[in-house]
Amino acid sequence: MKNLLSSRLTAAAAISALSAFSTVMAATPVSVTASEHDGNAPEFMLDGDLSTRWSANGEGQWALFELDKAQTIDAVRVAFSKGNERTSSFELEVSVDGKKWTKVLDKQTSSGSTLDFERYQLAAPVEAKFIRYTGFGNSKSGWNSVTEFQAVNCAVEKCADTDIVHAGMGKTEAAEPVAVSSSEHDGNGPENMLDGDHATRWSSNGDGQWALFEYDKPYSFDAVRMSFHKGDERTSTFSIEASTDGENWTRVLDHAVSSGYTLKFERFDFDAPVDAKFMRIVGHGNSGSAWNSVTEFKAVNCSVNDCPSNEIITAEIIAKIEAEKVLAANSGPASKLSDWKITLPTTYGAFFGQPNEEGNLETAAEILPNGCSVDGSTFGEKTSNEYFNADKNGWHFRVPLEGGATTPNTTYIRTELRELHSWEPCGDTSLANWAYDGGTHTLGATLQINEFPAEPKKKDGVSPDRPKVVLGQIHAHDIDAATAKLLWEGADKPIRVILNKSTKKSAFSVSLGKIADPSKPWVYIIKMTGEGIELSAGGVTKLLKFGQELDHAWKKETFYFKAGLYPQIHPESGGAFDVTYSKISVEHVKRPGDFGEVVPTECNPAVFNCSNKWGVWWPVPFPKTYPPKNPQANLPPGKNFDLSEWYLSVGTDHDANGKPDDVQPQYLISGWEHPEFFHTADDGGLTIKSYIKGVRTSKNTKYVRTELREMLRRGDESIGLQGVTKNNWVFSSAPVEDQKAAGGVDGVLEATLKIDHTTTTGAPEQVGRFIIGQIHANDDEPIRLYYRKLPNHEKGFVYFMHENRNEGSDIKFDLIGEYNGNPQEPEDGIALGEVFSYRIEVVGNEMTVTIMRDGKPDVTQVVDMSESGYDAGGQYMYFKAGVYNQNNSGDPDDYAQVTFYKLETSHGQYQE
Repeated sequence: MKNLLSSRLTAAAAISALSAFSTVMAATPVSVTASEHDGNAPEFMLDGDLSTRWSANGEGQWALFELDKAQTIDAVRVAFSKGNERTSSFELEVSVDGKKWTKVLDKQTSSGSTLDFERYQLAAPVEAKFIRYTGFGNSKSGWNSVTEFQAVNCAVEKCADTDIVHAGMGKTEAAEPVAVSSSEHDGNGPENMLDGDHATRWSSNGDGQWALFEYDKPYSFDAVRMSFHKGDERTSTFSIEASTDGENWTRVLDHAVSSGYTLKFERFDFDAPVDAKFMRIVGHGNSGSAWNSVTEFKAVNCSVNDCPSNEIITAEIIAKIEAEKVLAANSGPASKLSDWKITLPTTYGAFFGQPNEEGNLETAAEILPNGCSVDGSTFGEKTSNEYFNADKNGWHFRVPLEGGATTPNTTYIRTELRELHSWEPCGDTSLANWAYDGGTHTLGATLQINEFPAEPKKKDGVSPDRPKVVLGQIHAHDIDAATAKLLWEGADKPIRVILNKSTKKSAFSVSLGKIADPSKPWVYIIKMTGEGIELSAGGVTKLLKFGQELDHAWKKETFYFKAGLYPQIHPESGGAFDVTYSKISVEHVKRPGDFGEVVPTECNPAVFNCSNKWGVWWPVPFPKTYPPKNPQANLPPGKNFDLSEWYLSVGTDHDANGKPDDVQPQYLISGWEHPEFFHTADDGGLTIKSYIKGVRTSKNTKYVRTELREMLRRGDESIGLQGVTKNNWVFSSAPVEDQKAAGGVDGVLEATLKIDHTTTTGAPEQVGRFIIGQIHANDDEPIRLYYRKLPNHEKGFVYFMHENRNEGSDIKFDLIGEYNGNPQEPEDGIALGEVFSYRIEVVGNEMTVTIMRDGKPDVTQVVDMSESGYDAGGQYMYFKAGVYNQNNSGDPDDYAQVTFYKLETSHGQYQE
């Protein structure tokens, strides 16, 4: 048995679900011609497709429809290109012989509020074999653009209830006021309500504020047409009063309330017609404040003036608006079939006549894009089989519940897409994933369920079940349970999403909204954000947060989206699931200030115990790179320098977490650079810049930095950032246990650089100074290497501070020049733009610091650190290099900048 919600869609039938094609039996033209067109020919008005159109530029352009015979019509239904953005004007004539013409519609104007049909009623039924549409352009240009046209007889056929209806012939224009005034306004005067522009308004603050319209004589009115500022965001409350003399008033509307759903006209009918020469709006504020803001006003008599039916905002119209909002929620870019592979409910042997790459004939068949299927075929728009096909209406999925092939680890069959993110064609699809990165990753789907099984059964094949089917997923790589599965279980049940709290399962579910009619297009959204997983369907949105409903462990995983049909019932239940996705969108948006693509993860057995199924790895350690001997101007920093052992701290806070932005090594080696703070210079060097203003790295520092921090773990995030770990190094004078546990023993940092700019403003003790290199320990610094140039000097000093952690004191060592309380410009100082090198070497408790310049002797300082406390157990080290500004008192836009040409580190290892 089948439970058919709708048949497989044809082009016209697909649109009828949205636009009520099926409710009208239209008179059928046998031909259509036009005065001219721009390539969008007149026959497009008869193809049942609202996305095609006839277009001709200029007032008076016409389209002529010939019916198969003369017949009675009493209305035309017309849909317009961009009909929800602009109004279009036209008139209509009919003829029985194509020679003698009768005008049946004077100049008409569309609503400007819909892409669907609008109906124009004739004053009386007429006989017609020929119908001529004459256009007068639109509200933005002279173009006439009509997507669909039908002539109908609503007296004998049911015309669509959803049409916007215009009264048409015989109606007169509404009376226009000759004067308008108001109690007050804020500069947006009352005359704006009469200018025909919904973007202007009368605004006045406070209950009881009024606007008065005077006409040239008394008229009979039975309604007002009004539009409101922000009318689609809030409701407005008002009263309407009428008078014949301007002194005695009758209230005809008392505290009427706008819908809050539209910026266009809304009509408010009176209980009975009233004669008035004066009409007055009395405002009572809006749902957000006491302001009264009206954009347009017309007093009308619907017996003689045009009163479009859609201007009374009924529950049905609100439902339609809400439905349009639902569809609009899937606003991401439409994905392409080349972004996916598909799994079918049949075997490789049955579908391809050959096994998969592992030699398996019986597992579920997969079709891959780019000619990468086992038989060389391609998954794409031309794919068509009994399980999947694509046409202009969407992607059609079908799962017959007559048995079939499954994938490993499941008893259920499927016709389902699997996202291939950043996939190299014909590469390993299991690695085509994305990672949690604090950004937003979204799967959106617009779909309609055409068919579902009438007698679904549970796994035992006997017990009755609901028609359960998974329509979308976030799935984690190498985890045999989905992170989130969106499940439809019938129109009488809400959409349910099954999630796993942790990577070790622990399933739970949340309910979203019901889909009242799943045979009509509806939308679901599955989204992973920096906060957690956000789910939307049926008008309900829920956020499951990391650290609350979901474990933080998910942040270490990599993921892919799935969409299609994955029935959760016995595969031999009988019947079938059939669904049409008119749009599937996938969007991966980096968090503000994000730094590039995450490197795919895999296990390296040299570093990890790969039997730990719950682990997730970068391809670690990052391979050592071999930059060019001389940095190249056309390469990003990560290609000119081996940055796989560094991360960068930048004094910005694009993700608004109150901390500086950290650029992890995987982004640096992928080529990340910033045009202001961290980029390749014109000569190939690495330019690093730090302003006085910016975000500090911790409460323990007063200054801003753009600085690299050594990371010996080379991307292996299972190794701790801090502590005596493989990420940091220790002195060879440290305890043996620490030397064994550390990532290195002793170390050398070598850098070649030039100083481009120093701060020139600020307190005397701060101006012109910043740190260009460091060794950082747990809480202290064995060395902070400074460059300082004073504003009135041409050359600068180089010195370093050694912190004795046992004594809590800093010891200063001058290298270039002697910086003291009344410094003299150093004769051998280093000028801006002068290239020099420094070398910091630690062996045991001895630190050697050297400054090197071409044509000048090296300057070296040796420091005995045996009494400084860095050889104690638990003390760990890491190098830092860049710009650590030591001025917080100058102009916020003042800055320090260096350009590096060499940046290398090396370390020994513990030797027994």
